[in-house]
Amino acid sequence: IVVLLAAVIVAACSGNDVVEPVPAIEIGLSPGTLSVTQGETSTLNLSLTRSGGFTGDVSIVFEGMPSGILTTVAPPSLDPAVSSAVITLRSSSVAAPGGYNVIVRATGTGVMAATAGLSITVVAASSFGP
Repeated sequence: IVVLLAAVIVAACSGNDVVEPVPAIEIGLSPGTLSVTQGETSTLNLSLTRSGGFTGDVSIVFEGMPSGILTTVAPPSLDPAVSSAVITLRSSSVAAPGGYNVIVRATGTGVMAATAGLSITVVAASSFGP
């Protein structure tokens, strides 16, 4: 039993168990909650962190964005030199007022997607008139 235990210990300690870094991306949003009035725009900032040797381009997509909200990301391509972007939300006059939970997804070749939650409140435009 002692010989077997010694063999297991030696085998466990003598391996060339080099752990390679795993390429990854991570995103953050600031603010993570915002309001946009019908017919107006709001902006937020996206921060991008690459790790584990990943140096590729990253694309941003939105899941669950309400109808009537147009999104733009500037710059549109998050190439290896880019670590932040500005997201602009333009609300049309037909965007339905209410609260929405949107997922912002960052994807790149060879890495798992990263997500961040965004809470949007569409506010009805003031109506002035007779």
